[in-house]
Amino acid sequence: MQMKAVGQPRPCLRQWRITLTAELATVPAVRRDVRSVLKDWGWDGARADDLVVICSELVANAIRHASEPGGEVRLRLQELEGDCRIEVLDRRPDLSLPRNCIARDESGRGLLLVRRLADDMDVAASPTTKTVWARLNLAADETTPRSAP
Repeated sequence: MQMKAVGQPRPCLRQWRITLTAELATVPAVRRDVRSVLKDWGWDGARADDLVVICSELVANAIRHASEPGGEVRLRLQELEGDCRIEVLDRRPDLSLPRNCIARDESGRGLLLVRRLADDMDVAASPTTKTVWARLNLAADETTPRSAP
């Protein structure tokens, strides 16, 4: 018996992933690549900008605090109908808490910023790795989907 699809087409899960060398110099390229992927997927606007910032902060934190020089950091981006999940995997399985910073500190606010921008965020650890993930609904508020080319 043959089945026919009825109604709307099935949603499509889109994924993009990259393995990075753990060097802070790679962070600007990550921002450009993520922005390009989002545009290819048809997303632009303030929420897409927030997602780029989230990716940048999570990758920079993994490189700065959880990687050996020249090591690897993995980034994965998934999107389904505007619901986007960012995952950054590093080789340091401990779940260090963010440090407290004072007003004149030049760093130390990355995860606070991610928590403020993301709809959800958490950490999952295995015996050898840690994945920090954040979720953001691109379809909420100011961002509206464009028709993808």
